[in-house]
Amino acid sequence: MPLALMVQATKPAQLQRLQQRYPDWQFMPVADLQPQDYAQVTVMYGYHPVLNAILALPDNRLRFLQVISAGVDYLPLADLQAQGVLVANTSGIHADAISESVLGAMLTVTRGYQAAWQNQNGARQWTLPMTTSTLTGQRLLVFGTGQIGQAIAAKAAVFGLHLIGVNTSGHPAPGFDETVALTASESAVARADFIVNALPLTPVTHHFFNAALFAQTRQQPLLINIGRGPAVDTTALMAALDQHQLSGAVLDVTEPEPLPANHPLWQRSDVIITPHISGQISHFRATVFPIFVANFAAWIKTGQLANHQVDLTRGY
Repeated sequence: MPLALMVQATKPAQLQRLQQRYPDWQFMPVADLQPQDYAQVTVMYGYHPVLNAILALPDNRLRFLQVISAGVDYLPLADLQAQGVLVANTSGIHADAISESVLGAMLTVTRGYQAAWQNQNGARQWTLPMTTSTLTGQRLLVFGTGQIGQAIAAKAAVFGLHLIGVNTSGHPAPGFDETVALTASESAVARADFIVNALPLTPVTHHFFNAALFAQTRQQPLLINIGRGPAVDTTALMAALDQHQLSGAVLDVTEPEPLPANHPLWQRSDVIITPHISGQISHFRATVFPIFVANFAAWIKTGQLANHQVDLTRGY
């Protein structure tokens, strides 16, 4: 009996649906998995470190892995590709939550709420040490024009921002006033009032936001990272803040992550840190499960996936 390893929690009704539709399959919670079961795992729903032990078995049967994240940089992509394992992510399901987080971050800073919170917990003066402004007419530079980047652009357009997108080739993308290629983004960085990282983490994007990029800024932009922590060189970021190349940073992801309590980023008044929650949604299991079900059904029937397949060579 083929084994589907259920790492991601499912609701009782969801599991019952699978068991009724696929009576010849065993759907095993990861808590029940024993070493003798590793070689029988054919499908995984959700990521667990046991994946490495399964892939190390010469007679393993793993053929389909459905993860519950958009990014897949934490997976052993080369091993999965070498063994012919199909991988699907959940890219796009976090788009609304993340885009709202980005708009919230920009408004928190421009409308003075960050300064007000600091004042309320400090001097409690009836003035703020900054002049508030609006988003209207400012330039938002978004690195990554996929579903998350497009959701950011759609919401930001309502506030009258000028939207510049950065992608691999500079091809047009819905919602953006203009787009530029990743290798030709210098002039866009120089014009930006806000910079958002929504890129997947790959060897190309690791520490992409570094001292050289920060030196290109001219408007003291606010940096918002909702992509992956290692895309930003933390040492270079703190130097850019000290040198006023950036006006501040809002970090939902960090390097390292979790960020140690004694890390100097916590102490900076020009940095807002959220613990990797920008994509959280209350209905997560209800949103992820249909993606898995559709891919599972397609894979059983055709050996291919219905949607969200990851290009293991590109890493997204």
